[in-house]
Amino acid sequence: MKNAKLKGSITEGPIFSKLFFFTVPIILSGLLQVAYNMADNIVVGRFSGDELALAAVGSTASLTTLIVNFLMGFATGSGVVIAQAFGAGDKGRTSRSIYTAIGLSFVGGVIFAVAALALSSPLLTLMKTKSDVFDKALLYFRIICVGIPASTVYNFGSASLRALGNSKTPLYILSLSGLLNVILNLFFVIVCGMSVDGVATATVVSQYLSAVAVLLILFKSSVGEINLDYRKIKIEAGIFASITKIGLPAGIQSALFSIANIFLTSATNTLSTLEVSAKTIAFNIDGLVYTAMDGYLHSSMTFVGQNYGARKIERIKKSILYAIIQVATVGIVLGQLITLFCPEIVSLYINPSDPNFEAVSSYAVELSRFILSVYFMCGIMNTLSGSLRGLGRSVIPMVIGIFSSCVIRLIWIYGFFFPFEKFHSLVGLFYCYPISWIFAILALVISLLAVWKPVKRKLAEATYE
Repeated sequence: MKNAKLKGSITEGPIFSKLFFFTVPIILSGLLQVAYNMADNIVVGRFSGDELALAAVGSTASLTTLIVNFLMGFATGSGVVIAQAFGAGDKGRTSRSIYTAIGLSFVGGVIFAVAALALSSPLLTLMKTKSDVFDKALLYFRIICVGIPASTVYNFGSASLRALGNSKTPLYILSLSGLLNVILNLFFVIVCGMSVDGVATATVVSQYLSAVAVLLILFKSSVGEINLDYRKIKIEAGIFASITKIGLPAGIQSALFSIANIFLTSATNTLSTLEVSAKTIAFNIDGLVYTAMDGYLHSSMTFVGQNYGARKIERIKKSILYAIIQVATVGIVLGQLITLFCPEIVSLYINPSDPNFEAVSSYAVELSRFILSVYFMCGIMNTLSGSLRGLGRSVIPMVIGIFSSCVIRLIWIYGFFFPFEKFHSLVGLFYCYPISWIFAILALVISLLAVWKPVKRKLAEATYE
């Protein structure tokens, strides 16, 4: 039945508080993921007895993120399609959209895993991975590739749950799987004497647990009054086209963002091995704030998407405004809070007896403090991008994201700045972050204002199909 308010709908009631309490579990889920990734690095850095292990793990981070981010970007397309159908009260289209999303996650996850395994060595070579860590980085990456199908299923499944107004269940799933990840990290590294292969194996096992759990939740319970049957999973052409229209640009944007980060990793690899290790630590720490910023991308998509499906223009407007206010506040407060304890957090990653302890710590603290001070800009950018995707406009943030995250950053790395002595340092390299974010925010605001009238007119005139 269409146009009936379903359980989990966020098309009625107070927006500000609902948005906040919807986003908090998403942020906590992301923070748990970052914390468990931090655990990987802490365990391998402090307990493996292998001084090259941390640099090896860090050398693959951008490549792993490239694959995962593309598939996560595609998952946002399914989330928007599901949210719009759910907001319109269309149970049939909602369930068919979920079936298509899960089907895509099965197929896409396997394809990308096989491709990544086949290309692993050439890709690490292309990234200028240092010879002293190459073999360890290759081993770590190949094991991580085995978990790509599970990671993809989990991300599509959690996107479906969020689209139905359920942001808490993914948090519960990550809590359990992440705890297992930490326990297995310690077991494989300390008890079994493994190194990068141990933390990679622990990650893969926990990813498959997450995938199984999210499927059980979707298909063994009534989620948002939507009863699902795993036997009906199939990729429906029309819905696949709708998901692709939104998800493909989002996936390309995320992938190209990761490609830009690969170039950043390659540029970092031109610095000392100590700075490569410091960048790995700093990015783990900064990921705590990025995760909070990314949470508002997903919540803004859900709030805007559901209210777009319900054709409630004023609620769309307020959802966007409140999301910007909240994400900026969270970014500033969280960034400053972590900055206060930055030296203590950094010290968790390196054994104090390590002769390079002081140098690596100094580099990592300096880089973290710089990025943390400006990360709220990333949050505003993500919220504006998520809002446009919730409106079904995914190409616009893709184009803006490509230019800001790729073109501007590549100009900085290879053009007029980083090659020169004044900026040829770890912090100098990452000045490109705030510069690209400022450009993206301005371009996204202009774009949102440009599409607002056509969207308002369409919602006033058209019925949901």
